[in-house]
Amino acid sequence: MKRRMMIAAVLCAAGLLVACGGGEAAEPADPNAPVVHEVTPALLEQGQGVYMVNCAPCHGETGRGDGPAAATLNPPPRNHSNSEYMDQLTDQKIADTVRMGGIISGYPNMPSSPHIRGTDVVALIAHVRALGRGPDGVQTVTLKPQ
Repeated sequence: MKRRMMIAAVLCAAGLLVACGGGEAAEPADPNAPVVHEVTPALLEQGQGVYMVNCAPCHGETGRGDGPAAATLNPPPRNHSNSEYMDQLTDQKIADTVRMGGIISGYPNMPSSPHIRGTDVVALIAHVRALGRGPDGVQTVTLKPQ
């Protein structure tokens, strides 16, 4: 009987060690680590809405830099459908340019849009990427935590 109880106690302790990771403390997550956001059709739709309100007047509905206000701007707005250029930019660079304005990228006419944040900025970046790659060409958006 004592032997059975001893075996049961050893097995129970072994199970606890396995379940708890062997007693080692888990590393805390880095609060500054980039966050990877999965792109869904709903997120792309949200991004298109944000784009139409905030970006299309200059960049145009299809992102070619041909919006109604583009004719008055020098330099002209970027062509977001040019994937060769846009793929050189990180998602973070796009987010920073949206928040702080084009002045950080040599486009002083682009206003800052600090009101675009959270899910809206993630959705906007996904939509901008889709303008050049197509909706199936965008799986994730990676940004630093705000």
